Amino acid sequence: MPAKKKRASASQTPNTQHKATASTTAAATSTPAIATSSSSSITASVRERSPAANASGTSFEDAGSAQEQGPHDPSGAAVPIADRHAGSLVSFVRNRSAVLCLLFLSSIVGLLTARSYFNAQPDTPSCVMSYSRPRFLEQTLFDNSWTRFSTKYKLYLYREGGYDVFDEPYRIPVLFVPGNAGSPKQVRSIASATTTAFVDLVGKDPSAIDRGQIGFDFFTVGLNEEFTALHGYSILEQADFVNDAIRYILSLYPKTRARHRLSRNGTEYALPTSVIVIGHSMGGVVARTAFTLPNHIVGSIQAIFTLATPHNNPTASLEYYVDKVYASINRFWRHGFHHGTLDDVSLVSIAGGNLDSMINSDYTYVGDLAPAKNSLSVLSSGIDDVWLSLDHQSILWCAQMVRKFSAMMLQIMDARSPSQLLPLERRMDAMRQHLYSKLDHDSAFAKPGFRPRKTSSESYRYVQVYNEGDIRVSVPDKVFSGSAGIGGEKLLNASLHLVSTDKIKDKGSSSSGLQIIYGLRKQKKDQIGDEQAMDPGFQVFGCNPTDTVSMDGSDLP
Repeated sequence: MPAKKKRASASQTPNTQHKATASTTAAATSTPAIATSSSSSITASVRERSPAANASGTSFEDAGSAQEQGPHDPSGAAVPIADRHAGSLVSFVRNRSAVLCLLFLSSIVGLLTARSYFNAQPDTPSCVMSYSRPRFLEQTLFDNSWTRFSTKYKLYLYREGGYDVFDEPYRIPVLFVPGNAGSPKQVRSIASATTTAFVDLVGKDPSAIDRGQIGFDFFTVGLNEEFTALHGYSILEQADFVNDAIRYILSLYPKTRARHRLSRNGTEYALPTSVIVIGHSMGGVVARTAFTLPNHIVGSIQAIFTLATPHNNPTASLEYYVDKVYASINRFWRHGFHHGTLDDVSLVSIAGGNLDSMINSDYTYVGDLAPAKNSLSVLSSGIDDVWLSLDHQSILWCAQMVRKFSAMMLQIMDARSPSQLLPLERRMDAMRQHLYSKLDHDSAFAKPGFRPRKTSSESYRYVQVYNEGDIRVSVPDKVFSGSAGIGGEKLLNASLHLVSTDKIKDKGSSSSGLQIIYGLRKQKKDQIGDEQAMDPGFQVFGCNPTDTVSMDGSDLP
């Protein structure tokens, strides 16, 4: 019985406390007794359902006051609200100071990097400015009867003031294609330098005209300064326009050539059937794309010169169709050289080097698009009398570069040929002589210990190529022989070049011998009756003489 009474008194204690609290609240606030009684009953029921709160001895009113006071310090005392706000402000200021310091240091590093990039590079800009007196004559007859893009793009004829008297073309046609957001006026430096160089050439050697060196007519296209690098369809539209422009240009010469007699000795000049194309940046890609379109006239372009052109990859792959166009034209060019449809086309790529921050020089390489007999890839810093790295725009106006380029152009023209150019082999030799440095050009067969000695072809008695693929070279009292077969194939025709290998040391021993380098040519199959092109290439093998001899070779019949 005492235990039960104790439990009853304990269970009545909350109600008694609540009544005292409720009465005090009612007296202080003068609220109606009904509201007080209702609030008391709700609070009591909640407390009866929350024994944990009762056990801890903390009422809801006490919890609310504790929340207003904020967190407690380690000693257990509540932290005032003012102190808590002051701590947050200090933390905010500290974080903001750290961010400001980080931004300041980043700005300093960025400024130092920019200063190093523009003012402290190893290849400092050293170009001399070139000057011209340009006149651009719009070809108004090149209208919608010739091209569907006549309202969008324009064709101009360049004329150099003081030199070009006639406003109609009658020399060798050249077409300039500007690049991404490029202007047709960018041709003026190259055209002016070439015109001046031609006048100087004729002044020193008037017979140059009889050799087919009659100068150039520079045409240029205005492509509305479109962003070709970012839009694949723009490449196709511009290439379509270039093909139409070439067709129009070639149509002008039958009349104009008849009105202008350049040679005093009666030299006959052939009517042009092709146009030399110069492309800057994406203009070079447009020029190569022209070959792939249905309106391209086969043989109408036999020489392409590209300046800072990204041949292998687009500079900004922001659109799927740009990559698709690149893949298509590169596939076309590889296929064309492999099957012989582009055998007469020469492709020259000149890169600016380190100062060209827009085009990676690796992208300008054309060795994987065209064989070595049709292509050249050079850096401006490796060209004789230039020796400079050029930025993306100065490669068009740098005086050192345009003078070298114009000298090369004068050496490859021949108006006596329908292509208006030298044959491919002679053309490539002339371009290598001008664009390769003497070190590169003379080191084709140079090796350590190589000392060539010139020997006339009279020293050789005969050169014979046997059907079995066996080559024998006989000189007085000395016979050289070796197998010239390739995988069991018979070699029916070969050109021989003798190269001296005078005392080349190999693993401590020295030997003398003769290397024969032969190139495969085309041969006919009797069973089929047509000509089959063999894969171009060279094979090298060594021949040991019966007696020590050293000779420097030359082409033999």
